Amino acid sequence: MHRTWRVSLLVVLAALLALAACAPPATPVPASPAAEPAAPAAGSDQLDIAVIVKAVTSDYWKAVGAGVEQAMQADPTIKASFLGPNEETDIEGQIRIIESAIASKVDAIAVAPSQADQVQPTLEKAVAAGIPVVLIDTDITGFSNKAAFVGTDNRLGGQLGGEFIVAALQAGDEVAIIRGAAGDPVHNQREEGAKTAMEAAGLAVVAVQPADSDRARGQTVAENLLTANPNLKAIFATNDEMALGAANAAKAAGKTLVIVGFDASPDALQAIQDGVLAGSIAQFAGKIGELGTLTAAQVARGQAVEAFVNTGVEVVSQDNVAEFIQ
Repeated sequence: MHRTWRVSLLVVLAALLALAACAPPATPVPASPAAEPAAPAAGSDQLDIAVIVKAVTSDYWKAVGAGVEQAMQADPTIKASFLGPNEETDIEGQIRIIESAIASKVDAIAVAPSQADQVQPTLEKAVAAGIPVVLIDTDITGFSNKAAFVGTDNRLGGQLGGEFIVAALQAGDEVAIIRGAAGDPVHNQREEGAKTAMEAAGLAVVAVQPADSDRARGQTVAENLLTANPNLKAIFATNDEMALGAANAAKAAGKTLVIVGFDASPDALQAIQDGVLAGSIAQFAGKIGELGTLTAAQVARGQAVEAFVNTGVEVVSQDNVAEFIQ
């Protein structure tokens, strides 16, 4: 009986071994891969941001546009459109672009408004349509429905420019201001800051003339100023294009003036290095474009943001221009 049981057991074991030999080899289970950073979810997480500036043609606004590109690299979920008319004086053109962004139902608008009183009603329409609005470069103090302002303390920048001129002149010397389009709040603040600083130091501000942020117009205005004011010692321009135009006028007239601009554009930096301009107020246009776009994205996601994102100002002269030239 025991012999029969042992024989049966051996037969079963032999059968099991035979089956195992015929079975396919087991497939190894791969190790779990290392976790990768979570990719931004498509669809609802993708943000469509309209960045609308005063003009797309000048060096300054191109630098703002480069900042917008930086924002998209920093946050790949952002799809930003960089838009604007060709001239800063084309207010209607900017309004049409804003209206188009509203009709396209973008997730947020970041805008540098050309004229507050004309552009604000359209911005109010955007807010009413559920589209948050972040102001960049140019604030509208009476626009309480803005989500934030990202830009420069323009009055402080103007003050620094005025103080720079004061340091180069004496009380009683005549100076002039060439500014951007009449009514533009940015140029209002820069003019006020510079004028207050220069008059407080005893300089005579003999004229304030608009040249619409254009180099050729800046040259024409400066030519007229030099003819009407032969004792003029300095010009403060509320952007670099007009300052460079003023420098052309001074050269043509054979006069040496202290000319200070605003923006620290590449052409202005080169002119400072060459001794053509005395200085410029840097306002970091790239930061305005980048932080303006990122702030608009934060607002679109319902995140809290600062009411004023200050991008800073700094005086550029021959003493430090090498730090700004790349």
